[in-house]
Amino acid sequence: MSVKNILTNNYSLSDKLSNRRVILWLILIWSFGFIVDRIWFSLDNTIPAWDPSEYLNGVMVYKEALKTPHFFDASWWREFWLLSNKIPPLMYILTAPFFLILGASVDHGNLVLSLFSFILLISLFYLGVLFFNSKIALFACLLVQLIPALYYYRLEFLLDYPLTVMITFSFTIFSYWYFSKTKSSWWLAILSGISFGLGIMLKQTFVFFLFLPIVFAFISLFIYKKWHKLTQLITSFLIAIFIFFPWYRTNWLLIFTSGKRATVDSAILEGDPPLNTLQAWTFYGEVLPYLLSWHLLIIPVLCLIYLTIKYLTNKSAKLSKFSAFIQSNFYQNQVNVKNNNYSLTYLITIWLGVFLFGGYLLSSLNVNKDARYILPLLPIFALILSALIYSYKAIGSNLLKLFTVLFAIILMLLNLFPIGGNFLTEKFSSKMQNFPYMSQKWATPDIIPTAINIAPYLRSNIGVLPSTAEINQHNISFYGSIPAFKVFGRQVGVQEKFVFQDVNSLDWFLTKTGYQGSIPDAQKTTVELVENNGDFKVIKQWQLPDESELKLYHRLLPNNEVLPLNSSNNNLKLDEIIVPKKVKQGQSIPITYKWSGSWNNLNSAILVLNWQSLTSQEKWTHDHRLAMGNLHSDNVALKELNQDFQVIENTAMFAEENLPDGDYILQASYLNMDTGESYPIFTPNIQITLDKNADLISSNRQLDLVSQISKLAPNLSLGIDGLDPIFADIGRINQYDPTQDYLKVTEKAMQYRLQTEDNLGYLYTLLLSQVLQQKVDDAIATAQRLVEKDPENPFNHAYLTFLYLYDWRGQEGEKALQPALTLKPEMIEFQYLKGVSTLMQGNLVKTWYIYKQLSNS
Repeated sequence: MSVKNILTNNYSLSDKLSNRRVILWLILIWSFGFIVDRIWFSLDNTIPAWDPSEYLNGVMVYKEALKTPHFFDASWWREFWLLSNKIPPLMYILTAPFFLILGASVDHGNLVLSLFSFILLISLFYLGVLFFNSKIALFACLLVQLIPALYYYRLEFLLDYPLTVMITFSFTIFSYWYFSKTKSSWWLAILSGISFGLGIMLKQTFVFFLFLPIVFAFISLFIYKKWHKLTQLITSFLIAIFIFFPWYRTNWLLIFTSGKRATVDSAILEGDPPLNTLQAWTFYGEVLPYLLSWHLLIIPVLCLIYLTIKYLTNKSAKLSKFSAFIQSNFYQNQVNVKNNNYSLTYLITIWLGVFLFGGYLLSSLNVNKDARYILPLLPIFALILSALIYSYKAIGSNLLKLFTVLFAIILMLLNLFPIGGNFLTEKFSSKMQNFPYMSQKWATPDIIPTAINIAPYLRSNIGVLPSTAEINQHNISFYGSIPAFKVFGRQVGVQEKFVFQDVNSLDWFLTKTGYQGSIPDAQKTTVELVENNGDFKVIKQWQLPDESELKLYHRLLPNNEVLPLNSSNNNLKLDEIIVPKKVKQGQSIPITYKWSGSWNNLNSAILVLNWQSLTSQEKWTHDHRLAMGNLHSDNVALKELNQDFQVIENTAMFAEENLPDGDYILQASYLNMDTGESYPIFTPNIQITLDKNADLISSNRQLDLVSQISKLAPNLSLGIDGLDPIFADIGRINQYDPTQDYLKVTEKAMQYRLQTEDNLGYLYTLLLSQVLQQKVDDAIATAQRLVEKDPENPFNHAYLTFLYLYDWRGQEGEKALQPALTLKPEMIEFQYLKGVSTLMQGNLVKTWYIYKQLSNS
């Protein structure tokens, strides 16, 4: 029978096992794995390392969003997709219900992996029934629970095991569609599209494993003119795009720019072999034996030898054809044997081979290599190994199957629990031991209540100086997010030029003696400053299991303090200002504000502050949110919401160099963050004298973050030369505010000011704050105002163009770029923008012409 006819015929299945027995066996196999996993987790005291903690943090963020969903609100969906702007969020979304129902913990997060295990077993069984038979399929399901790499990584909260499941699930549905007849194939095409979309929403490397099977299907259907099936395939692509496009469209630029760091930079850092070496292409072949275990390779290889000998000594005329022999002895699908569908044998073999070869090839093409990246190949290997073992029908065949399973179970228990047998695990599955950590618990979770007790009304941001698996910024943030996101961890002290700013911007630091992890040289300088500059005191210290000491430092004079008062229901008022009487322009001026009022008024307050000249219209501003946005309501009881509190801010402001000498006084307004309500605030009678001849002030205080971004933003007017200093500092500034609240405050404050003031600097500050929040529509509106106010600056037109292109509006982007090309035609960056705009409009000829011009310039 030709392949052409195979694709049109009904491909039915037969099964020697009853549905009830199949369901019972699948439940038993899954339950075995689930029980082993739960025992392991009950014994384990491990602190989640870098990647698992980062993913758990993502789950916490999506859990909060799903508490109050607004599914019919487009703006809610945009904010929802922005919550994870680099890593596809499907894993977070699927795990969030476990946290919502059971509470947030490492063990509850790992329950989602048990759900994935069940999906894997069902998918693999149905794939096995399609190509082999139910007995081979069930045995493969048993093997897949016992493959060392799979039970190793299903105990880790990473994306690799879920990706393995999703790829197997998608490949199963896609295989059923490819080998189905037209009547049922529409539903399978729709399901394939859904599975493709979900896979790409889990991890981008999903494409590596399904790409070649999809290409093979497309080419074969095209050759045999199966237009109906091709239409279904294209429909499945459209469904997939419908699922993954919103997230990728929202975050495409960050995904694109972070891709190099996640692949090329990581590969260089980890010493992975370059693609022009043989090792790059044999890497996964070398690790495959211990991923599967040697006995699961040796036994099937012996069965393959037996099968080869059996074929060579075969005297049956019926089985003289290789395809007939393989169908009867390897695939053992009785329907195909009875119908003499031997041509189908070749197609199935090619189909499975394309999947395995494509997954291996494209994974090897990825310069960043890790053994876990080829886990998706293992379930299909399990099917093939199962079929090889079942192909042995000579004496002792049942004993062989029993031995294979029992030895795999023994190996599994020895790999997962410290009960001895190292000589076996080293020989048969080296590097796959994953014992639960049962020694002294690490102090990582204890840091959180310690910080909360010291500053109960504030959100705390801890500078985490070590970077070890047990103590790092990600797991501090995870444990800190469990009590309503009260504590965050950030890795600082990594760049020598920013050490001074890092040390003086945060109130909390965590240091560790002994092993520090992978840290730069600047970290040592940071530790020395924290320990020796006299600005910090040790709040608590812990002895760790590795015999090192962990210390939590807190600033003696914190940047923000909150004190409860005996009064209640007062509006916000400024009680006191402490500031030098005479200062020099062009420097940071240390200042202390003492505010009081009811909690409700304090918590939503943006302070719009002008230091106004008494003799002219000149001024400098010091807008910020009260306590720099660090007030946290979790420890404020309902009855205390109307109680008064005092907030003390120890901060700094900046008076520009071009301000004239003279006396300046404070003018203050209250702006409600949520409602936009505003009113003037009475200020004490205090003034500052600016004097160019005054002495410089020696102070370690740093500008608040709104002041810092306001100082940087006018550099936008300089174009490329201005962007470099902005983005060199933005990464540092973002570390100091883990919720990026300062960007929202900056936007609100600038919008408020622009209602009454026409100021180009405010517009640049507003634009920068909106761009960093990825608020495209608002940023476009601001850029349009910039173009109207300063049309002679070509970079304003370029910014508007970039924003249009970011929003996939190529035609509008090209139109907006024309004035920039007229004003500064020699700017090569403008030509790049022009090329992108024409590409987005589908004008490939014009895009190619621009590309050639740029190549020759």
